[in-house]
This record gives sequence, structure tokens and C-alpha cells, in this order.
Amino acid sequence: MRGVEIMSKKETNIALLSTIPEDAQEQIFVYLTQNFCNDNPIKPKRAEEIYSELAESRACYERGEFEDFDDAIDDISGKYGL
Repeated sequence: MRGVEIMSKKETNIALLSTIPEDAQEQIFVYLTQNFCNDNPIKPKRAEEIYSELAESRACYERGEFEDFDDAIDDISGKYGL
């Protein structure tokens, strides 16, 4: 394959993105940031992670470490002026 330039997957992806209309790129951006950014607070979780967090939450509840829902809402409303 003389004279044929082979692009890496990254280079191919970047080249493809440049051909996509701007409005469609927004959808791609949202997908990528939600699924592949390490600091995304709402990144999808594996079932094991969810079960672990639920177990931790239940343990806190059993130890009495919880706040009444209405009180929590009042605290949040006061904190953020809602």
C-alpha cells in the first residue's frame, strides 16, 4: 500500500467530526461528556456501584444517620434561596 496514508482511529474520528453539522455535534458532545469524562457527577454507573451505594445508604439509615425529607428540602431551599 505504497503512498496510502493510514490514519489512527483518533485521527479518523476527528476528521469525521469535522464533517458533522454543528447542531448534531452538540448531541455527540453531551454523549461523550456523560459517558467518558471522569469528573462527570452524573456519569452512568455499573449495577455493582449502585448496589454498593444503596447498601451504604441503608447502613447509614440503620445507624440513625438521616434527615427528615421536609427538613432537608427546607435546608436546601434556604441555602440556595429557593
